[in-house]
Amino acid sequence: MGADAVPGTPNLLPAGTVDAQLSSLLGFFNTHQGAATGAHHASAIAASPHGYVSGTSVQAQLQEVLTRLGETTANSPGASRVGGDALAGTPHALPAASLRQQVAALLDFINSHVTQGAGAHAASAVSVADAGNLLTAATVEAALTEVLSAFGSGHFRDNETAAGQHKAILQPRLGTGRVLLLDAQGTGSTVARLRLYADAESVCFTLNASWNGSEWVRDNEGAPSGGFRFSRRDVEFLHEPQSTATFSEWTRRWRLAMDATSPNSAFAPSAGVIEVGRLGLQYSNADTVAHDNLSGGGSVTFRARFPTAPSSITLTPYAFAGSFVGNPTVMVPDRDGFAFYTHQTVLPLAATYWFGAYTAVA
Repeated sequence: MGADAVPGTPNLLPAGTVDAQLSSLLGFFNTHQGAATGAHHASAIAASPHGYVSGTSVQAQLQEVLTRLGETTANSPGASRVGGDALAGTPHALPAASLRQQVAALLDFINSHVTQGAGAHAASAVSVADAGNLLTAATVEAALTEVLSAFGSGHFRDNETAAGQHKAILQPRLGTGRVLLLDAQGTGSTVARLRLYADAESVCFTLNASWNGSEWVRDNEGAPSGGFRFSRRDVEFLHEPQSTATFSEWTRRWRLAMDATSPNSAFAPSAGVIEVGRLGLQYSNADTVAHDNLSGGGSVTFRARFPTAPSSITLTPYAFAGSFVGNPTVMVPDRDGFAFYTHQTVLPLAATYWFGAYTAVA
């Protein structure tokens, strides 16, 4: 059976037999159904509007869906058009809702957690990095316990009387030689900066002097340094008058020995010393007729034991009366003192005296 041509776009049927045209139509249909692309436009496929999609073709609806999902308009973003099922959790859970609603709920959970002063989560659930390797604890809870335990062993806690103040100060072994125990700046005055050192035999308090391992260093080079040293056997006061940046030994030292082997109970200066003291003599002649040539004397013990015998002893009168002539004579001076004597002529039933001072220099 014959058939005329049938026009069409993009396909047409040429004139021929009905069988040939049916074969062509079958080929067109199979090619169309099996084509991955280009079979026909999505705009040519009808679609009914649904929900927020108002387009009437597949192409219009696909473009509208993609546009709506990508929107960031306040209160109407694309996330509000994507649903999510309920998610269980403790202490928080998410109910079934739009993606935007679930994200907003998560944000609220996080903000409440960050700003919550108590109960956000247990400190035992927060790990500690401890980059300095200063703790044995692995969590915040354990670290706080460790730190407060160490603090509380030497201080009163905030919930105790005298909060923050020291208890007994306990120190481990700090090293060898002379080690620093205390460094107090006080008012900030360099000349009054107090330090406490300890060595194997004694402790030493210093002002304006620090030990650098081999010598003493002044905080203020223009001022003298001072201190004192205490041990089981002696006490020593220290003074360094020289205006040098450093010094290895204290120039002036006053030592008081306390053990049973020391033969002297006085301070013993190590360097030059000047001492000023008092002495005196008085004579009486009980004879009613003759004058007498009387001899007298005494001794003086220094308040400190000089480093050497005095290089000079000068006598200065404060008061004298009668026939007293001259000053007493000094004799046998040594580190501990000196003796003095004089010969005076005293009239019958008369008296004479001499009182004065001595200045001893060593």
